[in-house]
Amino acid sequence: MIKSKSNEETDRLVVELVDNYLLRHTIQFFYKTDAGLRPFGSGVLALIHDTHFILTASHVVDYLKKDDNQLYIRVDKKGYINVLGDIKYTDIDKSKGVDLAYIKLDPQMIPHLIKPYKFLTINKFARHSKMLDGMNYCVIGFPEKNIKFENGSMETGASFYLTSATNENPYNHYKLSKEDYFIVDMKGKGTDVESGKPTIINTHFYGISGCGLWYLIFNLDPNTNKYSLDYRLIGIMTQFKKAKYFCLIANKIHLILEAFKVIEGFKFREKPTN
Repeated sequence: MIKSKSNEETDRLVVELVDNYLLRHTIQFFYKTDAGLRPFGSGVLALIHDTHFILTASHVVDYLKKDDNQLYIRVDKKGYINVLGDIKYTDIDKSKGVDLAYIKLDPQMIPHLIKPYKFLTINKFARHSKMLDGMNYCVIGFPEKNIKFENGSMETGASFYLTSATNENPYNHYKLSKEDYFIVDMKGKGTDVESGKPTIINTHFYGISGCGLWYLIFNLDPNTNKYSLDYRLIGIMTQFKKAKYFCLIANKIHLILEAFKVIEGFKFREKPTN
């Protein structure tokens, strides 16, 4: 994990949260090549009104719409299952850049997924209208560069980042509306939480498209003076920029919730985080 400042207690809580929850809500897609399966993108597992979904970016699932292509998910060290289900996704050109999709999963996939993964429930979704100034935002996905081969077996890994909101400038420069987008800052150097040493932030984010943008809620118990940590999914990562402003960009989660209302007929009692 990389972030700008290190605090032993909060770092421990974040690492535990990522290991036990956020990482298990997050899947990596693979596609078939002549050399075998290779990383393709990320997604978030969700269980809403007793229906199982993968939330991701439109440009990721667009691959499934072409020439009977297949995407796969790893379910154990050597086992993969192909993605089956009904796909709904935005046309990026017609939606003014909104890049979101969901897959309503075929029931036969669920027994394989519930062992290694956790499905996010609706109480962990939130409309987050105003971003805070602190390091309360976590991005976790599977960069394509996180891959190695040992004894003919492929190993991949996730990366996660604690970051903060940008100012107004990137929104104006990239012509992105605060109504539909979150932008988080990735400039400068960070701190590796495990070693506590300064490190250069990775600039290769290909593969994290479709992963979650998470809002981390730090609560201090006045009686024990100890922190606890909660989390909400507030966005789906769709792109990154490295030109004038180095940042990551997410579509807000309310856009998928609105799609669920219209397409699936779902009703929600939504509680904003701020």
